[in-house]
Amino acid sequence: MAYAQEVRVLHLPDDTDYRVRAYVEIWWDAARNGQIPDRKRLNADVLSQWIDDICIYEFLPEKRDFIIRIDAPNIIAASGECYQGCSPRQIDLDFGTTVYPTLLEVIDTGKPAFHRVGHERMVWEEWLRIMLPVQTTDRAGKVIKQVFVTHFLYRGQSEPD
Repeated sequence: MAYAQEVRVLHLPDDTDYRVRAYVEIWWDAARNGQIPDRKRLNADVLSQWIDDICIYEFLPEKRDFIIRIDAPNIIAASGECYQGCSPRQIDLDFGTTVYPTLLEVIDTGKPAFHRVGHERMVWEEWLRIMLPVQTTDRAGKVIKQVFVTHFLYRGQSEPD
C-alpha cells in the first residue's frame, strides 16, 4: 500500500502547463454566472484533447456517496488500478488520500478543488488533482450531479499557496 501526500492549493500554480490551464479555463467559461456547468456544454467534442484524462464521479444523494462512472485511461495507467464502479472511499483507503470528503465539498459548494498530490511508485511524482463540478440530466429530466476528476503530472517548482 502506497500513501500519497496531498496539499490543497487555492488555484493552479503559476507554472502550470498550458494544456492543464486550458482545460480549467474551459470549465470556468462554461460556469457562467456561478452556475455549475451542464455536460451538454462540456461534451466530448469540447473536451476531446483531455478525454483520456477525465474521470467522472457521480454523486448518489441517497447514500451521500459517489460511484466512479468513468475511470480515465491515463489515470489507470499511472496508478495501475481501475476504480470504475467503485466508491472513491476505496481510493482513500488504498492511498491515504482525502478524495471522498473533497468530492463532498465540491458537490456542496459547487466550486472546484485543486490539490498537489505526491506519490512514489518507482520514483517520486507530483500530480495536480483537479475536481470540477458538472451536472447532467437523466431521461426524466432529473438533475444528476457529477465531478470531473483529473490528474496531470506536475513538473513545476512553485510552492503551494
